[in-house]
Amino acid sequence: MLAVMVTATRALAGGEADLSAGAAVYQRYCVGCHGERGDGKGVAAAMLITQPRDFTQGLFKFRSTPSGALPTDDDLFRIVTGGVYRTSMPEWSLLPERERRAVIGYLKTFYPQWAERGVPAPVPIPQQPPDLLSASHVQRGRAVYELLECTTCHGMTGHGDGPSAAQLPLDAWGNPQKPFDFTQGRLKSGASPQDVYRTFMTGLNGTAMPSFADIFAEPDGDSIREGDGWNLVAYVLSLRVPTPSAGKDATP
Repeated sequence: MLAVMVTATRALAGGEADLSAGAAVYQRYCVGCHGERGDGKGVAAAMLITQPRDFTQGLFKFRSTPSGALPTDDDLFRIVTGGVYRTSMPEWSLLPERERRAVIGYLKTFYPQWAERGVPAPVPIPQQPPDLLSASHVQRGRAVYELLECTTCHGMTGHGDGPSAAQLPLDAWGNPQKPFDFTQGRLKSGASPQDVYRTFMTGLNGTAMPSFADIFAEPDGDSIREGDGWNLVAYVLSLRVPTPSAGKDATP
């Protein structure tokens, strides 16, 4: 089965040799959680609170591409390298880069429509304001937070306890959804302000978290103003509560 998959999909990753190398890396480090077929049903999956990603659906939460799109190779490389905070997905930064790139090519073969669908350009991230966490940005961000009705799920104080929090449907993988508690450190998609901005602009595929890219792309000078994307980031980051164990994740 492995040989057939490698031969049939080698064009996705630039050659049979690369896919063979990726398959070897996958078998060594990934198969236990993500499974032989890449469906997230490895032997260890049942023991994990957060279920491993099912690669066969072509549905990825953490991307730099528009809502509903596939991720870029760099998106996948970022996740493989840095892991996913607050889940069982570890970082693999100690693996040689060529092995990380190879396994990315291989895992894409679990979704045969990858080449057919294609991958759009990433959503642009403008320059971060130098005074991002100033009172003016935070105050305006709070207004935007309310305007976009983020309080419905995340609550006014960002604890993830909004009135709709307990009523969200299961996500695309059948898991209960719980709005993120912004007071408890970094998002799964990353710790930096750029990571938070990217999440707001791309949304999280398969979940109730939408993309706000279209809204912020057309500021009207009144309800939505130029730079309100960064203002929203400023407010969300201001909600973080530093703790002794939070370390560098407690601040941008």
